[in-house]
Amino acid sequence: MRKIGALFAAVACMAMAGPAFASSFTGPGGTITVTGSTSMSASGFPTLACSATFTGVINADGTATINTASFTGGLLGACATVKLATPFKIVANSTTSVTVQQLKVTAPITCGPQDVAGSWTNGSPSHFDIPTATVNPGGCTITAHLTVSGVTIV
Repeated sequence: MRKIGALFAAVACMAMAGPAFASSFTGPGGTITVTGSTSMSASGFPTLACSATFTGVINADGTATINTASFTGGLLGACATVKLATPFKIVANSTTSVTVQQLKVTAPITCGPQDVAGSWTNGSPSHFDIPTATVNPGGCTITAHLTVSGVTIV
């Protein structure tokens, strides 16, 4: 009787565990364009409020690779000095959460590389936000409120 009870318990555990489904960006092979407002601050530097544009591709594995990043705005056009190391990946953790892998600011000072978490809201357009993150080493504090047209997470 114990063997039958143990067998039923094992089968029940396997049935409840179920398969794990990974989230991914829609449109493998397509392009991704991300635009919006960002800010960056670091010790000894004024906070830069910038407009950002990132472009890249949706990979076959459902991640996104950002190949270009540009910034405009700021006092006397200072945002043009902000540079990110590219390429970098954005991974969909769920339909509401993403991770920017190994984000590295290379100018005006160097910060990172470090993984940075963000929130995601599917829509038309979708929204990608980093409320506030500190990128170490270097201690840069960044925020981002971005729009992504034509891409959702499933």
